[in-house]
Amino acid sequence: MKKIFLLSFFLILSFTIFAQSKSQLGIRIGANNAKVLHSQLDSKTGLYAGLFLAVRLTDSYTLQPEIAYSNQGGKASIRNGENLNINYVSIGLANKFFVSPHQGFHFILGPSLDVNFDDNFINLINDNDNSLEITPIDLALFGGIGYEFDFGLALELRFKQGLIDLDFNDSGEYGGNSEENQLNRVIQIGLAYKFNM
Repeated sequence: MKKIFLLSFFLILSFTIFAQSKSQLGIRIGANNAKVLHSQLDSKTGLYAGLFLAVRLTDSYTLQPEIAYSNQGGKASIRNGENLNINYVSIGLANKFFVSPHQGFHFILGPSLDVNFDDNFINLINDNDNSLEITPIDLALFGGIGYEFDFGLALELRFKQGLIDLDFNDSGEYGGNSEENQLNRVIQIGLAYKFNM
């Protein structure tokens, strides 16, 4: 009985908080400058685009779940070399901290889980010779700054650091020492827009 009461209390409290908060659906789009650390690949330019739900919990804090497509990887540094093109579905949880309640300047901080669209777990199961070269997922942390205008448009600059070694078979195929982790590092610059509902 006590557990049911506590569960009911937390559910009612959660619904009350989200009912009082202002939620807005939005889109994000911009450019990636991606690099694979500890490889012989140069940085490459890609694209990111996605959707988010901004949940304004207080005047100075917004919780923002996100889902996006992100093109990352690296560009061959030698002529006739092989470029690395990785397409991710990125699921992130951005925390936006506003400097002042009535100003748009804010800091962004959060984690993301990036699923490799081409070399994922389904392909690993269906692949008879187990020849996946890039790890199926990447866990990343991101941080950045932004400015949000009153009419819903925001400018953002983010830095994203991958935490999982991309070299699935430790082959050292993209150069560098196979004992060093080859990690994603991305600088994102772009726009976000929140729709008024």
